[in-house]
Amino acid sequence: MRTTARNVARKLAVLSIGLALAATVAGAQEYHGGSLEAKQHGYEHGFRDGYQYGMDQRSHSASLNLKDIDADRGYQNYYGPKDEYKDGYRSGYQAGAADGFSGSQTRFADIYGYRDPSYDPDVAQPDRTTTVYIERHWTGEDVASDIGYRDGVNAGLKDFRDRHSFRPEEHGAWKDADHGYDKAFGSKDEYKRSYRAGYQMGYRQGFGLQR
Repeated sequence: MRTTARNVARKLAVLSIGLALAATVAGAQEYHGGSLEAKQHGYEHGFRDGYQYGMDQRSHSASLNLKDIDADRGYQNYYGPKDEYKDGYRSGYQAGAADGFSGSQTRFADIYGYRDPSYDPDVAQPDRTTTVYIERHWTGEDVASDIGYRDGVNAGLKDFRDRHSFRPEEHGAWKDADHGYDKAFGSKDEYKRSYRAGYQMGYRQGFGLQR
């Protein structure tokens, strides 16, 4: 009887560990850096590029031309199947261009919002997606750009809603610029440069500059 109970306890412990690992992997697919699946990642890249294009066209009083979208833009082999990335990129670009042109920000929170509403990138803390990025052999530049962009979007949205002035460089995340960094990504200075570039773009779009 004791042996049976002990065996049951062991099985439950193994099951709990398995579920915990599965949850970690699932969470890592879509976390602070965004989705790591090819189609959704392509969508996110396409949306940010399309949004900028839409903003630019509106500021120049020009119409949108979505016939020739360069869906290969930004693709890397480690993102996954190229066709899936391109399919997602086209859809994201079209959606982003429409939103940028109209000045709408309604989709930003759904696409780039943190899954944990209490998360604050201005407070230094480890990012559990770093391990997944390393395992998939992503470059530090891509990791920094993606995480920086997402952090910037969220900061820009919050500052705009709280009626703050345009102030990306006053945020702790921008100053530190090392969210998600690991020595496996190489030069920390290069990582910081890419992070800040992504952060600036994300903040500008989230805040709604040129709206």
